[in-house]
Amino acid sequence: MINSSGRMGNRVGRAAESAGAYLATRKKLIQDHGFIEIAYSAIMGRLARFGFHLFLVELGDDSPGIAFPELDPGYTARAADLEELWPWVGKDYGLSEDFLRGAIARGDHCVANFFNGELVGYGFVTKVGAPVTDQLEVVIDDRLIYRYKGWTHPDHRRKHLSHARGRLNRQFFPLTDGRRTVDYVAVHNLASKLKHPDIHPVRLGYCGFVRLFGCEHPFTQRVPRRFGFRLARRHRGGDIP
Repeated sequence: MINSSGRMGNRVGRAAESAGAYLATRKKLIQDHGFIEIAYSAIMGRLARFGFHLFLVELGDDSPGIAFPELDPGYTARAADLEELWPWVGKDYGLSEDFLRGAIARGDHCVANFFNGELVGYGFVTKVGAPVTDQLEVVIDDRLIYRYKGWTHPDHRRKHLSHARGRLNRQFFPLTDGRRTVDYVAVHNLASKLKHPDIHPVRLGYCGFVRLFGCEHPFTQRVPRRFGFRLARRHRGGDIP
């Protein structure tokens, strides 16, 4: 009986902590974005379920003096050999064999976060673009570096892990050739939009796609195209994220 009461108390405590974190996040979102932005995000999230996907394209702040928070004790961020990620394929980490083979073939780089030897976050960087779906891909020219497939384990969010990955990404490409980093975020993903202004101050415009009867039709606004970024249909099969 005592053990049951203790387990119940632990569950209640975890639920209360999770609820508190959720309310704190909602409060910050409202403070930073306002109710109109929150409502807009909800509407766009619902439209995405019906096949209309809209993304905000952002140009990174690649100045060497940009400051990032330090990681909590026990967390590390480092370059990860893509072959090193095979043990996490097939688990709940968003990685597939096809994706890793494609990233290796393109010569992409990865920065990963670990906690006690366990993978808890990662992000990829490429100079040649990468697939978005089995039908679409991001195409960039030689002025850009594309940052893609950023992921943080739900149990380890709000730990500045993505900021640490962004800091180390600069070591892969010192940008001496004048390239700028670029990526995109779904317009209904307020949590990502909340953290992105620190490292993506230049919002270029929008891209996205409409899915009709199983076919995905991409579009990209003029300004991102002028900067060398576009979402396009894939002309061949291969690696799928």
